[in-house]
Amino acid sequence: MAYSMMMAPFDFANHNKIAARQLFDNYAFFELTPKQAGEYFKWFKSEIPYRLELLWEYIQGDFPEIRIGNFSPESLVLLWKWFETKIEQVPMSGKEIEYQVAKYPQWIEDEIRKESTKYTDITLSLALDIAIYLGEMIVKNYPYLYWGYRTKPKNEFSANRPVILRLKSKRQYFDPSRIVFVNMIKSCKKHEERSLYDLYRYWEDEYFISSKP
Repeated sequence: MAYSMMMAPFDFANHNKIAARQLFDNYAFFELTPKQAGEYFKWFKSEIPYRLELLWEYIQGDFPEIRIGNFSPESLVLLWKWFETKIEQVPMSGKEIEYQVAKYPQWIEDEIRKESTKYTDITLSLALDIAIYLGEMIVKNYPYLYWGYRTKPKNEFSANRPVILRLKSKRQYFDPSRIVFVNMIKSCKKHEERSLYDLYRYWEDEYFISSKP
């Protein structure tokens, strides 16, 4: 079964409208104006039901016995166990390596050049849809948290991105795509099916709001 990628309404950062590439690029969203960020967020929200339906259908094609789309924290264990079997990397071209080098500060150029592989678009697309599920789980279990976006500070990582807002303490937002991407990198080194679940529980204990402030 082929997996349909999430295609953004407009292109930026040379990602050919592939939303997963945009959302997993540390610097891509810095290019957006506040108006574009609003348009992107409205489109992103409208896509959530379809993306989750697509993800469940795809998982069922592999493992019909798995039932995980109930927005319970425990569902993250089976979901991540399944996803770890889907993570694939391929070599980057010389042009792609130079593009990556140009995006980052010169002092880390040597480290960037060591990263000669990239995740496939399908891997990134699955990761993005899992991030969407994670975000939806949070807003369903904590009704006073919600999807939103922030345009300031302009140089902050979360600027212009769809994130979960109204967290307590100094943590003003939760970025599901960032959490999933970092966890995916760790899973390439060592599989740990409970890792996303454990991250969720950590944030839940430290920063989520269970009732109206």
